[in-house]
Amino acid sequence: MRLFWKVFLLLLCTLLITAAISNWLGEKWRGENQLIESRLTQISSMGETAVSLFEAEGAASYQRWLRHDMRSRHGFGALINSDGVDIRVFTRSGRRPPRPLPEHLTVLIDQAQTTHHQITLIEPPRLALALPLQGNNGNYVWVASTMLSPDEMRQTGSNMKLIQLLIALFTITAVSMLLTRMLTRPIRSLQTTSEQLGHGELNARVEASVTKRNDELGDLALTINQMADRLDALINSHKQLLRDISHELRSPLARLEVALELARNEAGGKADAELDRIGLEADRINQLIGEVLTLARFEQGGVNLEVEALQLDEVLDEIIADACFEARTAGKEVNWDKGQACSIQADHLWIARAFDNVIRNAIRYTENSVDIAMHVSSQSATILIRDHGPGVPETALPQLFEPFFRVSDARERDKQTNSSGYGLGLAIASRAIALQHGTIHATNHPEGGLQIEIELPFSC
Repeated sequence: MRLFWKVFLLLLCTLLITAAISNWLGEKWRGENQLIESRLTQISSMGETAVSLFEAEGAASYQRWLRHDMRSRHGFGALINSDGVDIRVFTRSGRRPPRPLPEHLTVLIDQAQTTHHQITLIEPPRLALALPLQGNNGNYVWVASTMLSPDEMRQTGSNMKLIQLLIALFTITAVSMLLTRMLTRPIRSLQTTSEQLGHGELNARVEASVTKRNDELGDLALTINQMADRLDALINSHKQLLRDISHELRSPLARLEVALELARNEAGGKADAELDRIGLEADRINQLIGEVLTLARFEQGGVNLEVEALQLDEVLDEIIADACFEARTAGKEVNWDKGQACSIQADHLWIARAFDNVIRNAIRYTENSVDIAMHVSSQSATILIRDHGPGVPETALPQLFEPFFRVSDARERDKQTNSSGYGLGLAIASRAIALQHGTIHATNHPEGGLQIEIELPFSC
């Protein structure tokens, strides 16, 4: 069923349920009003009878009638003359006067005398009224109250308010759950899968409960899964192609090096400058091929770690010693703030390779020096590697660890200085650090230059 018909039927059912509940509530309301109006009419009509009996037969007859009728109606009634005196006083001579009227009835009497109209109090199960009346001998106010019985209360909607509220909440909850199941959950699944694909998790797929839907959301889920399959196959094929090409280049490169040595022997020193240039370029090609193959091993999960206990500060000492030699030949220096010694569980080859790539990259682009510092916390060691170069545009920082990415300024500088950089060193370092369960990220230092922060878990 298409999404339009699902939404249409759901809204139609909601409207029908709402109409049915509204009709039922309306009937309850009308029944309540009719019953209340009937009871108020009954006790109101008793006022005329009370005035007639009192004026025609006296207070005693009025009192006997009042006790009989009001007792049968589970109510109370009193006739107040124009002086504000309860008629019951005239039947109590020599005996204790009647109890004073309840406060709510006194209020009704005052309002009726002021407005000269009937005043009604409706507080189910209690009903009361005060009615101004005119008799042959003067003016009166008839005040009466009655209580609705439990059976009458069940017939009205007064004690159904809680049930009505619960029914309304249940209906809203049911409709919300249906809408959530029909729309929100599939959309969240599509969003989650899209975010995972955007972060490079090409094995992410939309869950089967969404792809099996026979509507537009199900079609969209199938399309996203098909797109993910094609992306996964395409990227894997590109990785495989790159690895195959790199392997195939090794053979002609090896033959080129043999031919180069033969040419040196034949030339006898006449073309040393040209042949040296050819050898340099061949070495660079060989280095590039090695880095591409290394990256391909990481991408395809072909790197096997040999984890052992390492003194991180000692590993860095060795790498920085080599870096200092390279920096001095370029007129630069490396400053090393060693900090506290600590031990980590890692593969020596790949952890050293990662730090070597980052430090050599910093030496290449710094203007004068590279600052390296290590800070040890309770659970990890953080190594900060900062150069004093021009830094990197903020928009380019997230791409620094992607293969073959290089900032345009860096490309121009490499051309001018005749240095070799292929945009693979930081990519390999990032994957090597991640393989050790560490993190690496780049920021521009507030005082200038690029800073690489590497954090590694350890055991001291």
